[in-house]
Amino acid sequence: MRCTLGVDIGTSSSKGVLVDATGSIVATATRAHDVDRPHTGWVEMDARIWWDEFVSLTRELIEAVADVEIAGVGVSGMGPCILLADESDEPVRPAILYGVDTRSTAQIDRITRELGVEEITRVGGSTLTSQAGGPKIAWVADEEPDAWARARRLYMPASWLAGRLTGAYVLDHQSASQVSPLYDIDAARWHDAWWARYAGPIAQPRLLWAGDVAGEVTTEAAAATGIPAGTPVITGTIDAWTEAVSVGAHEVGDLMLMYGTTMFMVFTNGTESLRTPSMWTTSGAFAGTRNLAGGLSTSGAHRMDDRAHRSRLSRAPRRSRGLWAGRPRGAHAAVLRGGAHADPRP
Repeated sequence: MRCTLGVDIGTSSSKGVLVDATGSIVATATRAHDVDRPHTGWVEMDARIWWDEFVSLTRELIEAVADVEIAGVGVSGMGPCILLADESDEPVRPAILYGVDTRSTAQIDRITRELGVEEITRVGGSTLTSQAGGPKIAWVADEEPDAWARARRLYMPASWLAGRLTGAYVLDHQSASQVSPLYDIDAARWHDAWWARYAGPIAQPRLLWAGDVAGEVTTEAAAATGIPAGTPVITGTIDAWTEAVSVGAHEVGDLMLMYGTTMFMVFTNGTESLRTPSMWTTSGAFAGTRNLAGGLSTSGAHRMDDRAHRSRLSRAPRRSRGLWAGRPRGAHAAVLRGGAHADPRP
């Protein structure tokens, strides 16, 4: 059976799927994982987990379907994440996650002062927020000189997988447009002067579109994953944009809402780069497209934490369960506070 293999690296889990030529799902597999929060405002993850879970998922899926033939591999992942690696592609530190990680406030302020809000918005499309990748690269340069001295390459989850599979050093335009302010959104290329200023020794990844073939599975990757050598691998992109494509919401005027660990909205507005202070202006998944996007960080994670909390509470002593007892509908509710804790008070 001829199938396409897809793997997504999410915030809470990695998912794999085999899809046949008609678009029907043949097999699925999942690996749950946790992110690390070593300090307040930090959210990061060991990128080696991404590859380990990819290998595990791929082998499980291939073994689940007799006589499967892998026609191609698609990859996606949470983002924008900042994974810096050395010249041998060894990570120099854990990957810094997207907008849920807020460590780069000082760098956002500094870069905004140095370049100016108007110029940043003109080039990159958006003002700098915790979603922007550029200030997080600058944070590593400022705060972790040993890691910075070894940093030579920039990856995100999808490009990391594509690189491990093919040896290609690439990044898709959509992901690159969120390494603001280092990407010129209207020119669809890296901003060389600002890259040199804030990303210094890191080589610029070759820019491709999400559906472009990054390369073919190498002999080494084939031995690890079970995917035949020579199988084409697309460049891939950030998960929310992949979701929009998967449900057909990538034409001009389409709006996609994704309810994951983070609730995400992606609006496709054609070739024009619309700019508004309340949204992120990004490249689309396909050549010549632009998007407006926004997200509610941890909205889905709150729900998962709430389910886990209630499950634990159901097994707790009666005195603990009494905190929730006798609360009439509409009068009292669980209030989500910082850290996604549930409070039974009104």
